[in-house]
Amino acid sequence: MIDRRQTLRLAMVTAVAGATSAGIPLWAKAAKGDDRPLAALLLPSTGAADLARSLHHAADLAQPTAHGTAPAIAVYDTGAAPTGAAVAAAAAVKHGAPLLIGPLYGPQVAAAVAAAGGVPVIALSNDAAATGGAFVLGITPVQATAAILGYARSRGVRRVAVDAGTTRWDAACAAAAAAAARDLGLAIADDAPEAILVTGDADALTAAARRLDGSGIQLLGTYQAMALSGAGLTAITGTWLAAPDPDGFADFARRFETAFGNAPGLVAGLAYDAVGIARTLRAQGHDGDGIRDALAGSAGFPGVTGAVRFRADGSATRSLAILVADGSSFRTVAHSQAG
Repeated sequence: MIDRRQTLRLAMVTAVAGATSAGIPLWAKAAKGDDRPLAALLLPSTGAADLARSLHHAADLAQPTAHGTAPAIAVYDTGAAPTGAAVAAAAAVKHGAPLLIGPLYGPQVAAAVAAAGGVPVIALSNDAAATGGAFVLGITPVQATAAILGYARSRGVRRVAVDAGTTRWDAACAAAAAAAARDLGLAIADDAPEAILVTGDADALTAAARRLDGSGIQLLGTYQAMALSGAGLTAITGTWLAAPDPDGFADFARRFETAFGNAPGLVAGLAYDAVGIARTLRAQGHDGDGIRDALAGSAGFPGVTGAVRFRADGSATRSLAILVADGSSFRTVAHSQAG
């Protein structure tokens, strides 16, 4: 189960838009014993300093170093514009980075990939439509909707309506739900649905729950709704959500808070997992040109945001937990391999 504090720690979701540019490494010295860079981290330090600092801290936590040494990861400021990501990526490659982690914002990804000149990019965005050849680590609408609709189908649901808002995430979830429904043999129908998938955030899910109270219609949601606590969480009792396994995230969250004094968000977990992937590749002897093939050919990488397996086109499958809102907490009832 997941308590109130852990629920709040999962609340920050991967951003899809954002704020300026630069391309200056914030730290770049390799750890003693290996003078090769492990990776470069592309973060929006200008304009989103607190968020960038959180991801920076998560990278530190995933790359422990001996006393007196520096981490083998250099951090470059992307700002929010595609041009900033391009400048940062080019600078990172010039300084020898064999792998780029980031950028965070979807519109920046293609620019970073183009500037990387073939160096693999693990994007932290959840905007799979803006990959431009990157390996996408963010939890995408396809992954989230496939997981929750697959569970609903296994529980006998046959007719689902989609309650989508007006954001890019909402639109992408609606499209992904339609595709997943076809694969699962579900009907997407507003007329007499047995379940309603709410693609929006915690407020949208709470409003839907109150509107449908007593209707017998099963509410479905994604990790975007994980910020609820108190009366809001009570209001969605019985709702099914697809999200990273809270038990796996909780250990990372405890270590992060102990080290840095504040709780991490889910996006920090993505940075932590990405550095873990880079370390795994290094330990397996992959470097340079071999990294791309290793990413696409791996059977999968574990992570606090769910185990992932990359396809050759950069998309990924991800293991997600199915959670049931149970009064004052969330209870894990199943695990699903999202598409």
